[in-house]
Amino acid sequence: MENFENKEEEKPAVTSFTIFGEPVIKTRCQRNALISAISGGIFTGLLSFLFTSNAQKSTNIGVFGFGVIGIIYSCYCAYDEIETRKAVRAIRKAMYEAELQKTAKKT
Repeated sequence: MENFENKEEEKPAVTSFTIFGEPVIKTRCQRNALISAISGGIFTGLLSFLFTSNAQKSTNIGVFGFGVIGIIYSCYCAYDEIETRKAVRAIRKAMYEAELQKTAKKT
């Protein structure tokens, strides 16, 4: 009889869509950008359908709304992530220099 508790199951490797070697939906902000773009596109499409009653025009407006909201929110997320990385790098550098000065004073 086999011991099923210790037997490791092989799981298929999950591959994600990458651009320039980094996963597209890596951060919470990018995930929120995609969700906001989808809901914004649906909302703009439905709202335009209420006013125009033209299905094709409303679909075009919804897709355009999805694209615009998605691009703007994604650009904001990328900018915010870059600024956060710069701040973390500056803090780490300051901590490293402070530690160097601290060890230099002891010797």
